[in-house]
Amino acid sequence: MTLDAKVNALRALGAQGFDMDSLLAYTANAFSPRESSADEDQFLQKWEPVFETAHLSDAAQAVNLHLARQDLQIAFEAPGSLTVELFQSLGGDIPIITTGSTADFEQMVTRIIRKGKPDPDIGKIGASFAFGKTNRFIILSKKPYRNVIAQRMGLSDTEWQEKSLIIRKYHECAHYYTKRYFASSRNHLHDELIADFAGLYAAFGEYKAEWFLKFFELSEDFGGERSRMKIYAKDLTPSGVGVIEGLAVHAAGWLEEWTKTDAFAQMNYAERIGCLCAKELLEFVPA
Repeated sequence: MTLDAKVNALRALGAQGFDMDSLLAYTANAFSPRESSADEDQFLQKWEPVFETAHLSDAAQAVNLHLARQDLQIAFEAPGSLTVELFQSLGGDIPIITTGSTADFEQMVTRIIRKGKPDPDIGKIGASFAFGKTNRFIILSKKPYRNVIAQRMGLSDTEWQEKSLIIRKYHECAHYYTKRYFASSRNHLHDELIADFAGLYAAFGEYKAEWFLKFFELSEDFGGERSRMKIYAKDLTPSGVGVIEGLAVHAAGWLEEWTKTDAFAQMNYAERIGCLCAKELLEFVPA
């Protein structure tokens, strides 16, 4: 898109002049295709003793023995609900730790990923993704996705728990793929749009804009509350966040319609993610 086209698209969303520069920066495409070598998978060697201990003993012992520091050992509330697996994701094999205990999830994120540093917002998340040069893995909880209750999704509690775990797993694996092959994985609308698409399509075999909007508290049944988008546009002014909220509505609608096209049906999974990475956010706004 040309600069004039971008400015016009933002103005159509209600952008004011004082927000224009920050909104142009926010909507710039950060995805950039990159080569990934087999050397990047060497971190998996570190996980061999984790899987071995989990197999011979249990997953809780494996986590404490091989992943948590001695001074940050985890007193598991529900060790029996803990699983460790090597998941074949689009971005390559990735270790995934899953727990049915919210308390255990929060402990693992705090003590393993954050090295003991507390996060005041940890209750708002249900997954955490570690991506470093020497280690990469995902920790998942089984809480309702985005803390949306089952009734809002028209599902039973059991059904929604099952769907939530699938959404969360494929959401985080999409972040892993874009980080590895497109050099971006951010708390940002573009990244979340792609990751939620991956999760929803894996869980339901289809994508509906209304689901995505529920997750971001942008649907009508939230009574106009729009707090979640602030997390993904935290450097913008309140009016700038409002523009991004409007963009999110357009983007979700465009994405739903795109999934119904012949072009979408002819693409494989990687091609679909690649297409969304290549598309600029403002291209989701009708001309």
